[in-house]
Amino acid sequence: MSRVTWFVLMLWMCTAAWSLPDKLVVNVPSEGRYLVWLESANGQTAFLPPNESSAGKVELDIASLKSRFADTFEKTLQGARVGVYDVKYGNLALITVRPNDTSITVTPDTFQYAMRVQVKLQTPDDKPIAAAFVMLTDANNTIHTALLEPTQGGIVSLKRVKLGKVSVLVNYGNNLTASQEAEIKPERADPVVTLTMVISSGAPVLDIAPTTPAPVAPPSAPEPARAGRPLPVVNTLIGLLVLAGLVYSGYRLWKRKQMSIPDALKKLGIEVAQEPPVPEPAGQQASKPAVQVPEGHCPFCGQPTDPVTGACACSVAPSSATVAAPAAPSTGAVPRLVGARGAYGGTLFEIAGTEVSIGREVGNAVQLDRDNTVSRRHARVIKQGDSWLIRDEGSSNGTWVNGVRITEQTLRPGDEIQIGATFFRWEV
Repeated sequence: MSRVTWFVLMLWMCTAAWSLPDKLVVNVPSEGRYLVWLESANGQTAFLPPNESSAGKVELDIASLKSRFADTFEKTLQGARVGVYDVKYGNLALITVRPNDTSITVTPDTFQYAMRVQVKLQTPDDKPIAAAFVMLTDANNTIHTALLEPTQGGIVSLKRVKLGKVSVLVNYGNNLTASQEAEIKPERADPVVTLTMVISSGAPVLDIAPTTPAPVAPPSAPEPARAGRPLPVVNTLIGLLVLAGLVYSGYRLWKRKQMSIPDALKKLGIEVAQEPPVPEPAGQQASKPAVQVPEGHCPFCGQPTDPVTGACACSVAPSSATVAAPAAPSTGAVPRLVGARGAYGGTLFEIAGTEVSIGREVGNAVQLDRDNTVSRRHARVIKQGDSWLIRDEGSSNGTWVNGVRITEQTLRPGDEIQIGATFFRWEV
């Protein structure tokens, strides 16, 4: 009997030792907007809904949970966590509530997770992938999986992903795979992280049909309200009558004053497009100078001549009608990458020197840090003699020229180069 009593006493003492106060104060940074809630240890149940912070804190009403769960309160809330969501950056902080805690302070380094990460799968011509299996491994080596269905438009969502370096593996088509590495930074412009992966071939593509309006059923009864509106046929007849009246008035005016038909129509306020005069052949231009040009002006183009030499800027000189002005010397153009589509559409990168590196990492001559699908050191443009070539540096998503994945390729003006999800045009 004494052993049973001792066991019950110890069990009561352990239960009494773990308890929560009636109110839990959560202190957040004074600047910014934050949502605070209380959830279960596995994150599957929300005990208290999100409340927005005010004056840098939120008070959680624990007393209401004690009356709500009654005798199972201590067991139900064992290991409960406080969730804090940063509205600006889309990051999440999870803090386990310790026994007898009355307040919790959240600092910027407490936010360790991205609340929502989207993986966007598409073809090089921006068509969404219809179906695939996505597996993302975050910085904690936690694996997040999602199945892409045709109804999702090529985008899957993953939640509570650890900030830092992540790797994405996509399985699609006839057991084909594609992989990509990226980094999720704590501060970013969009609170929802979007990782774009380009699947070149072998994946089912979602055909987006043009939206057509549904046929409208004819009304079962006549609508008197439409009787007052002019019918399209009536409008057409009225327009034809007005046009016929204008033409007849123009004809009468022409007969009376012997004016030309375009002049008569102009009198009635109708603008008539005039055909430009047909230019004379170049040989005749040289033999027929302009009539009555003032002194000091070119007899062929009418522009002032040089006061010293008497020469004109036009191609015909006063002394010889067949001598053309010298052509301006040509200048060599600088090779450049012109962004056509993607994150760097409209951006121009000039190629300086004989070898230029391209990648997401700082230190590349052409840095593409806004495109998560670009590898840290993706490709290199190299001059060889009078030509240029592009060489892939072992990138995850490959380098493509005119839709073909290459290891090394000589470039020609107008070639389309795909690096990650960005398309460039090569110009020299």
